[in-house]
Amino acid sequence: MDVRHKAFTEALESFSYLTEVDMVVLATQLDKRLIDGLENGKAQKFEYTLELCWKAIKLALKEQEGIDEASPKKVVKAWYLSGHLSEDDYLALIAAIDDRNKLSHIYDPTEFMTILARLPEYAKLLQRVKKSLGGK
Repeated sequence: MDVRHKAFTEALESFSYLTEVDMVVLATQLDKRLIDGLENGKAQKFEYTLELCWKAIKLALKEQEGIDEASPKKVVKAWYLSGHLSEDDYLALIAAIDDRNKLSHIYDPTEFMTILARLPEYAKLLQRVKKSLGGK
């Protein structure tokens, strides 16, 4: 397994676990500043995992299809056009990339929480993408 694919798989395992943690329950037991830190960490883990995802796709795309694209959205589109993703997963992955980009520039807590609420679905999406890469 390629180093990028392995790193993506490991990051995805950790990210998926974090999306299953019930922050509401934790908020009854922990200081709100700690919860804020955990939520920010979850967002950063999403950004990191998605970065590894598209780079693993880029490598697979080059090896399997002989296609070399540079940007995340072009890589994902080429992977979709090569028949490795459903249209729904393609569109969801583009939305995830948009959300990842927004996280770097969000100053509105409501918008931040809206994106955080989508992370469990993104974890499931990235699991499907991993399968499209040949991951178990």
